[in-house]
Amino acid sequence: MADVTSAASVGTSISATIFESLDVGSGMNSPKLALDLTNAEKMPRQNAINADIEASEVSVSGFALLSSKVSELQTAFEALNDSDELSTATGTSSDSTKMSLSSVTGSAIPGSYNFTVSQLAQNQRTISDQFSSATATINGGTDFDLSLSVGATQEGTFSQDIDYLEVRAALNSGNITVSDGTNSFSVSMAQVETAQGVVSGSGLVNTGGLVLAMTAHAPSGFQFDFAQNSTSDGIDFTQKTAGTGTLTSNSGVVTAGITAATPVTGVAAVYSSALTPSVTGTLAVSDGTTTVSIDSATYANVAAQVTAIQAGANYDELLFTVAANGNNIQITYKTTGLISTAPAVTVGGSASTITTATSGVTAVNSPVVTTIPISTTTPAGVVAAINNANKGVQATLVDTGNDGTNYRIMLSGTNGADNVFSVTSSTSDDLGFGDTDKTLQVAQDSIIDYEGLTITRSSNQISDVITGATISLDATTSTSVRLNIASDTSLLKTNISNVVTIYNELQSLVTNLGTSDDASEDDMNGALAENFNMLNQLKSSIRTAIFADSGTGSGSITALRSVGISLDQTGKMTFSETTFSTAIEDSYSDVVSMLTGDTTDQNSFDTAEKGLSQDIATLLEGLTDSTGIITVSATNASSNVLDYQDELANLEERMEVVYQRYLAQFAAMETIMASMDTTKDYLKGQLESLSKAYDK
Repeated sequence: MADVTSAASVGTSISATIFESLDVGSGMNSPKLALDLTNAEKMPRQNAINADIEASEVSVSGFALLSSKVSELQTAFEALNDSDELSTATGTSSDSTKMSLSSVTGSAIPGSYNFTVSQLAQNQRTISDQFSSATATINGGTDFDLSLSVGATQEGTFSQDIDYLEVRAALNSGNITVSDGTNSFSVSMAQVETAQGVVSGSGLVNTGGLVLAMTAHAPSGFQFDFAQNSTSDGIDFTQKTAGTGTLTSNSGVVTAGITAATPVTGVAAVYSSALTPSVTGTLAVSDGTTTVSIDSATYANVAAQVTAIQAGANYDELLFTVAANGNNIQITYKTTGLISTAPAVTVGGSASTITTATSGVTAVNSPVVTTIPISTTTPAGVVAAINNANKGVQATLVDTGNDGTNYRIMLSGTNGADNVFSVTSSTSDDLGFGDTDKTLQVAQDSIIDYEGLTITRSSNQISDVITGATISLDATTSTSVRLNIASDTSLLKTNISNVVTIYNELQSLVTNLGTSDDASEDDMNGALAENFNMLNQLKSSIRTAIFADSGTGSGSITALRSVGISLDQTGKMTFSETTFSTAIEDSYSDVVSMLTGDTTDQNSFDTAEKGLSQDIATLLEGLTDSTGIITVSATNASSNVLDYQDELANLEERMEVVYQRYLAQFAAMETIMASMDTTKDYLKGQLESLSKAYDK
């Protein structure tokens, strides 16, 4: 018990000591006796509480160890949940100066791939006329506009869905007539039979015969080429000139595919409105749903008006952004698609006229035209304006001579045939950009041949031909280049072995924590013995998850047992390398599907199947998160420690009261004993006096 330091206890103790020194009272050590009596009452309860505190603290440590090991097992399964990380792969090229593999992921399919490269992708490069200096005056110093057109229109396609039965039915009842909007022609049953080479009058014609007949009888000015669809019954019609021709037919169903005349989603809408540069008044812009309103103020130019709008409340909620473009406010939508409600701009309460620069949908790869105001009328000013427009064409000022008087503007586009560009001017001088001889290099796609299939891409980095690998094209080839990909599954084997090791460690830890062994020298032995049922539930749920069938099993690979994982009679997890090797050699792709669901970098909120590994990792994470059974149990144990510490403090307070009571009782006894001693001495003195009187 703590030392007694209260004034009352000190005073009582001193009184008892004085009595004892004067040999008065009982002669007992009353403070010691009071303390002994108090301790006799306190110590059993104090020891019990301290034991409870120690047990709860050990439980907290036990749950920490358990949580750590479960998290370790979760991490081990997360190493098996991405399809491109299960194994590693390496790639080599028979001629790396022409073609190589710039990246190879674990999901790359092993094998040898033969390619030829007939053309590399490149960008367009165009130069201007020559200028005497970077600051030479252009257009007499008067502001002008350049129009930058980026993109190329492709030929449109139409598809006619018509199978051989429909062909026969249509020809039996008449002719099949096709029109391009300007020209039309018809083919008969006899013409199709002749083109197809079947017996006249047999009627055994099909879609292929119809294509042959149309090719033979189409007028020379017909605006479409024909081909039988390679994947379904029907005919594909492709425009000979981009944007020219609209197909109709009296048979089958004609649908527009990708046509230059039919806009498709793909380009963000851009609108523009001319504003008065210097103005005083309110500002407002709206997308039809959200409106940004700015209080009345004085603005020196359009840029100041735009800055005020950008700083307005709800600006970030608009469907578009705004920017200054000379004396115009330019509105650019954040996403592609049709605009259901046109934007609105109001200055000083008056609506401004809105014009459409880009409608939001455009023909596939049709040019996107941007007007670039040139206010600094020098070569350097033109370069800055083009680059500030940020429309995919980079401008550079180059001095081509030695005396500093041979400046040209070089424009460089992006690789690919679809990224061709042209420049025109609002004046008669286009700075030479329109001259044929000023195009130093034309935009073109890369063209490769893969196993007899011709493939075109806008880049020299091709990542969609060999799964999991990126091909780098460096030069054209005259002979075939072979790319070899080899897979190394040793990482997968190591990671599965790691799962087995950690699982067994977890089982051993659970056993040690949940079962008391007097012979054990481990301080944590039996730390969670009181949570035995919870530990059994934990082991059962983990075991069930690990040995469940995968929701993405494939072929004969349906669960971890398919790759050699099992339990022996003692509950210890084992790993059969023989079973693993067989599964990898015969069914590697199925193993990937079973473990990962053929996914990579899964989003935990995605409801799609993610494979057995992620399912197990998710369950393990649920055990240790803020609401998990391990975390909740550890929190309860920590709370018990605090409760026991409060109980111990309360016990000390109660025992202080008991100790004071004992001291007060003994003090009263000593006072009575002292009084009795005084009376005894008085009587003794009187009796001695009487005795002496009689002795005389």
